[in-house]
Amino acid sequence: MKSRHVLILFSIVFLYSVNLFAQTITPAAPAVENGMTPAIKLYCEKLEKSFKKYGWNKSECADFKWSHYRNSVLGNPLMWTVFGDVSDENKDSFKDKDVTIIMCGVHGDEITPVKFCFDIMYYLRAAYADPQNAKDFHNKVVLVSPLVNPDSYFKAKPSRMNARGIDPNRNFPTKDWQIEARKMWLTKFRRDKRRNPGEKPNSEPEVIFQVNLIKRFNPDKIVSVHSPLTLLDYDGPQHSATNGLDGSKAQELLIQMSKDAAGYNIKDYPFFPGSLGNWAGQERSIPTYTLELPSSDPRKSGEYWSLFREAMHKLVVHNLRQDVAKAPETFKNEPTENPGLIPN
Repeated sequence: MKSRHVLILFSIVFLYSVNLFAQTITPAAPAVENGMTPAIKLYCEKLEKSFKKYGWNKSECADFKWSHYRNSVLGNPLMWTVFGDVSDENKDSFKDKDVTIIMCGVHGDEITPVKFCFDIMYYLRAAYADPQNAKDFHNKVVLVSPLVNPDSYFKAKPSRMNARGIDPNRNFPTKDWQIEARKMWLTKFRRDKRRNPGEKPNSEPEVIFQVNLIKRFNPDKIVSVHSPLTLLDYDGPQHSATNGLDGSKAQELLIQMSKDAAGYNIKDYPFFPGSLGNWAGQERSIPTYTLELPSSDPRKSGEYWSLFREAMHKLVVHNLRQDVAKAPETFKNEPTENPGLIPN
């Protein structure tokens, strides 16, 4: 019996020694580069592989400074990058800044919008660094989230829905959601899996991410890029709005964007329960533009950016405010199920 105990004790000591030795020869985790966390570094590596897959140039993902507080269903970072100065975000001076939020990759199988957002980022990076643009971009802040739904985009076969099978553009907590969202899905769309709004509104991290980003920065305008319907759509105030934004100016901008893009089709597309256009544009009077690119063909991405480059510049620099300043607390009295941007 004693010999058995000795053997067990020897085995424990031996295994401990092997483990200790392994720890001494295992290299330390690589240093974080460019201020990136390991999660963002892994994300950028996956994104780089996707760019190669679609025949695009390198994404340069690791060269941008990212903000990341929340993850997708499968743990991918939900991130955005900023152009302009947000250091005074919590001061009165920030209320005077013209803020634009641009989001792409809401539906993972809409491939071209992801590259389109990166093209915007390359353009803005150069534009903000050029002293000749100082006047155009004075007090302008642009937040870009190029991949709102990373789980579905990174799949071998990308899909419209997120990892839980929910459509991220039908899950916003609109006032008509409880009555209309599932009813419309069950009847008009006959349980179409691609348009599943979920069991309750604002349940998906990709939607919570967008809601919180909008509430936090209180933008003057929002752009959501999709494909492949070949249209420009506007949701928002038609005239003056209580948040200090001018619907007439917003619609003038819509027409100007169409002209700059060779007469691109403007269409008053129906808004749905749980959609961004309904939640932000219709209910909160934030001018919200939906740009539907002509296709999801990755080979066409360069062509689409060339078509809309001037229009996107005009969108960023165009002021939509009335003569009075933007209302400082648009969401002051609005309940929030998931307040703040809470780090995971």
